[in-house]
Amino acid sequence: MMKIADYIDENHIIFLDGKYAKEELLEYFARKFKEIDLIEDESLVYNSLIEREKLSSTAVGEEVAIPHAKITDLDEIKILIAISKEGQDFDAADRLPVKLFFVVIAPANQMQLHLKTLARISRLMKMTNFKSRVLSVNTPSEVLNILKEEESNL
Repeated sequence: MMKIADYIDENHIIFLDGKYAKEELLEYFARKFKEIDLIEDESLVYNSLIEREKLSSTAVGEEVAIPHAKITDLDEIKILIAISKEGQDFDAADRLPVKLFFVVIAPANQMQLHLKTLARISRLMKMTNFKSRVLSVNTPSEVLNILKEEESNL
């Protein structure tokens, strides 16, 4: 069974300070993927995330967003978790600010894995206390430990 924790380490977990426009956040996420040496082309990731947002907001409600995109030159799925305790405006249908982001970029030729990842994140949000627990901690290692614990309950 696919686990989100298999695709991230502490470098993939970020805490956001301050308020950002939606485009700034997507630009930041793309830059972060490049910084942690996951991708070559930061602008390709940014543009792909922007194009996906134009279809409809990836803010799924209840303070969660799952920005995602398919990238042609990618060899495996990449995931960032971003936490914003004050919340970010991300065009959520329920108008709540987003406090928890799962940013997923997936190889364009691995549609099944992409869909499984989005479904896994959705189950994690609906069936565990992951969100409330990570909003009360302050370090990437704590977030990763909570992720592993909650995923083991799925």
